[in-house]
Order: sequence, then C-alpha cells, then structure tokens
Amino acid sequence: MPNGDVGMRSLERGLAVIRAFPGHEAELTIADLSRLTGYDRAVVRRILGTLERLEYVRYDDGRFSLRARILELGSAYLATNPLSRIGTERLVPFAEQTSESCLLGVLDTDRVVYIARAQAERIAGPVLRVGVTVEPHLISIGRVLLAALDDAERDTYFAAAELVSRTPFTITSEAVLRDELVNVSDQGWCMVDQEIELGVVALAVPVRNAQGRVIAGMNITTHTSRCSPDELRSSYLGPLIEVRDKIEADYALVRD
Repeated sequence: MPNGDVGMRSLERGLAVIRAFPGHEAELTIADLSRLTGYDRAVVRRILGTLERLEYVRYDDGRFSLRARILELGSAYLATNPLSRIGTERLVPFAEQTSESCLLGVLDTDRVVYIARAQAERIAGPVLRVGVTVEPHLISIGRVLLAALDDAERDTYFAAAELVSRTPFTITSEAVLRDELVNVSDQGWCMVDQEIELGVVALAVPVRNAQGRVIAGMNITTHTSRCSPDELRSSYLGPLIEVRDKIEADYALVRD
C-alpha cells in the first residue's frame, strides 16, 4: 500500500476513535473503544497513544476521555461557516422572545448535524447540542432537508437508511415517511410530535441560499406540557418564517 494510503487509513481510524466517544460514557477503556470501532485493541492502543501525545485525549487509571483541545477540530468548521454564525445571531433573540429552544442543522450524507442553537433551559439533553448528529427521519429539521432532495437523492437515502424507532410514535415505514416528505415539500414546513423523545415537539422550516436551494433547516422545539402541536404551529410558524427569512437575507449578503 502506498505511504499516502497508509496515512489516510491511520487518519480514518483516528477519527473513528474520536467519534466513538459522543453518545457513550465520558470515559472509555481500550476494550470499549475496540468494541465500538471494530478495531483490534493493539490498533486502538496505538491511536490513543498518538491522541494522548497530541493532547486530544486524557488517560487516567485505564480509561480515556476527550480533552478540551478536541474542540479545535469542530470550531474550525464553525469559524469558517458563515451560516453557523448568522444562525446563532438570529436564533438567540428568537429563543429569548419565545422562551423555547431553536436549532439550525444541515444534512451531511445520512445525518443531520446541528450547527447553531439557542437553547431554553427547560429543554435539555444531548440531542440539542451543536455538533450532535441525528438520523434525519427522527426530527423536523431532518425531514425538511429530506423533502428537498430530488428523487434520485431520496432513493439513495432510503436504500441505506435504517428507520430506527425512538418512541411509539416514530415513523419507521418507508412508504409512510415518503408520503410525509411529499406533504412537507408541499406545505413548506414540518411538525414532528414525540418521535425522537416523548414530550418533545418541534416545528421546522427550510433555509435556502440565493439560488433557492435548501441548504439547512431551522426549528423551534418545546414540550407538549407547554404547547400542543397545533398551538406551536399557530403561534410560531409565522415568527419562525420571519427569522428564517432574515437568516437567508444575511447569508445572501455574505455570499454575494
């Protein structure tokens, strides 16, 4: 194998080890990471040794954890993506006005990645963090992004997607979800009611660039104890669209 290929393989494995931490325990053993990545323990040990020397992971009593320096990797993307900055600037006052949580996300292959948020204290949990990735079929942002795909892109997504269930209300039927995406495309917004977590309801709209292509989705998220889906739509769809329009206008100026 050429040296360049060896280097790329090492990079791929190193990133896989880093990505194994989110969503699991804060501290993991070599055995844990071997199981999560599928790599031999010797391979994982070498990778962790390199990451420890680079100060991306910390070792303590047989367990490894990520260090704060790991934020450099994600912050580089956020710092160079104007949509993340613009989204944050527009979502923060909207969240303060509504006392609800708001998110901006993009589709990266088969996952939605949150790139901006303004979070009300009452809505907590790892699913609302910037940088978290989520299966698109589970969330309102994901569905407005899937609805914007052309037929070939959508077929490619469904060919590989595992429509996992998180609650009794999660749509796991491809036929039903395809019909839902048609409705989302026609109406220009999406409501997801308790499909990723019981009690959580979210309303999303697409965000477009100056050429009209959907580049992101944004939502407002609340709890059913505070607001029903119908109340969420009647109270916040208009204001959500207004904020979306401001984000699109700001982004067009940056990209002009």
